[in-house]
Amino acid sequence: MRARTSLFVVTGRYLCVAVVSLLLGACGFHLRGSESLPAEMSVTFIRGTAEFNPLYDAFRTSLESHGARVTLNRSEATAVLSILENVTSTDVQTVNLSGQVLEYRLTQNIQFEVTAADGRLLVERQSVTQSRVVKFNVKGLLGSERERATIRADLTRDVVNLAMLRITAAGRR
Repeated sequence: MRARTSLFVVTGRYLCVAVVSLLLGACGFHLRGSESLPAEMSVTFIRGTAEFNPLYDAFRTSLESHGARVTLNRSEATAVLSILENVTSTDVQTVNLSGQVLEYRLTQNIQFEVTAADGRLLVERQSVTQSRVVKFNVKGLLGSERERATIRADLTRDVVNLAMLRITAAGRR
């Protein structure tokens, strides 16, 4: 009797997982990164940032994960992703009574647009901004600098992910 009950429990779990998967698929849910790019972006040239810049690397990785090929040769590109602006800033967020900094706000803002090889605008100029607050500890200065570098890398990935969401949305139009 116990083996039969166990079989019903296992079958019921598989059935629940299958039903939930079908419902999620039916409502339009997609895993992040599973959307497709506009067809014109199959071979993309990234303009406006150096090849070994973290922003370039993040865009290249993201474009390649969406099935595009990133080229260094502008003439073979079917689309151009233009980074029009990439501004990072560090602002004091809070200070204590003696004027010592307790927290900083790290911000990254990018502006971008995508054009087809024929000059047609695929994604109009858009701006994406992300920021994080970092606690500052004067005694752990080295650790604070490492934390700041890690957060800067996270901010870069976040702005690229948001930009890619907007680019893939343009691909659905």
